[in-house]
Amino acid sequence: MFPSQRQITPADIKLGEPLAFSVYDQEGRLLLRKGIVITMQEQVDRIILRKALMGTDGPVSTERAAAPPRSTPPLRAQGEAMPVFDQIGSLILNLKHTFATAVKTPDQIDLGVRVRQLAARIQALCKADIDSSLAAPHLDHANPYLIVHQVMGAVLAEVTARRAGLEEEARLPVVCAALTRDIGLFHVQAELDQANGALSDSLKRAVSEHPMAGATLLRSAGVDDATWLDAVEQHHERLDGKGYPRKLQSEGVAPAGRILAIADTYSAMTKPRPYRAKEYSSQNALRDIYLQKDVSLDGSLIQAMIREIGIFPPGSIVKLKSGEIAVIKHCTHKPADAVVYTVYDQRGMPMLEPIRREAANPNYEIMGMVPFTECRSAAVTIKRLWMK
Repeated sequence: MFPSQRQITPADIKLGEPLAFSVYDQEGRLLLRKGIVITMQEQVDRIILRKALMGTDGPVSTERAAAPPRSTPPLRAQGEAMPVFDQIGSLILNLKHTFATAVKTPDQIDLGVRVRQLAARIQALCKADIDSSLAAPHLDHANPYLIVHQVMGAVLAEVTARRAGLEEEARLPVVCAALTRDIGLFHVQAELDQANGALSDSLKRAVSEHPMAGATLLRSAGVDDATWLDAVEQHHERLDGKGYPRKLQSEGVAPAGRILAIADTYSAMTKPRPYRAKEYSSQNALRDIYLQKDVSLDGSLIQAMIREIGIFPPGSIVKLKSGEIAVIKHCTHKPADAVVYTVYDQRGMPMLEPIRREAANPNYEIMGMVPFTECRSAAVTIKRLWMK
C-alpha cells in the first residue's frame, strides 16, 4: 500500500454523490476517477471486495482529475485488470442503459452495433473464464430481473452453441438474440418487478406479445440479421407446437430459436420473481428441462448445455453433510468431483472468508441445494470467490 493511500471503507462512498477521491487497486492502477457518481450498492461492494485504495487527489473538481503520484506503476486501461465476474456485472449495467436508450430515445443509439459489441464481449469473457461468466448473472439479485435474465441467457446460448459446433461468427447473432429476446417487455419491466401473484390482463398480453414486439423494435432500429430476428421471435416456441406466439412445431423452429428456448427456460427457472411461486435450484431446473428433451425442447442441445455448465453450475449453493452451507465455484458434473467453498459454518453463521472443501470427503458430501434468497447475508463472501 502506498503511503498516500488508505483502504476504502463503505462509509467513504455516498450513493448518488460524486466520488471525492480516485480509486486505485492494490498495485496502484486507476479504477475510478474522482467525480464519478456511484448509484448502486453492488458497485460499492465490488470496490470493498477488491480492497481498493483511496487516492489523495483533493476535492472534486470539474477539471480533469490529477495524474496519480509518480511512485505508482504505469496505469492500464480502466477495466483491463477487472476480474471477469466484475466485467459481467459492468456488462449488465451497460445492457440496462442500452435498453433504456433504445426504448426512450432510439435516435440516440445504434442498437444493432451496440448489441453486437456486447455479444462479442460475452463471447470473449466466456472463453476467458466460463465459471465467472456463469456465476455473475446467476448470483446477481441487485439489478432488474429482465436485464440479468438477458445476460444469463446470452452466456448459456454462447456455450451451448459452441458445444453444438457453431463457429464464433455463426454464434454471434445467436448471442445478440439472447441479449435482446425480451426487449419487447422492457416498457413494462417495472410493473412486472412489482407484480405479486397473478398478472393483470394487460401484463399477460404484453408477455404473450413480447417476442413479436421485440423483433419489431429491432427491425425499426435497423437490425436485419435473419438468424437474430427469427431467434427473438421463436424463443418461446416449442417443438410440440405448444409454445407461442405462432405455435410452430418441429422443423418450424430454427436452430437458434431452439438454443434460446433452452437458455431462456433455464435462466427463468433459476431467477426468482414475485409472480412466479416456484423457485428452482439449478439442479432441479436442469432435471425438469431434461424431462422435456425431444418433446418440447431439443434433446441434443439440452445435452450440449449440460456438458458445458455441469449439473452443479458455478454459483450453485449447497448444503454439506457437515451442516455447512457452501458454494460451487467451478462447473461440476459429478457430486463427488465438486470442490466447494463453505460460506456458513455448522451453526449457520456467515464466514468472513470462504473455506475450501472436497465433496469427495464423506464429511462434506453434498446433501442438497439451497436458494440464494436464504444466503443474502453472505453475498459479499460468496462473490469474493470469483474476484481474485
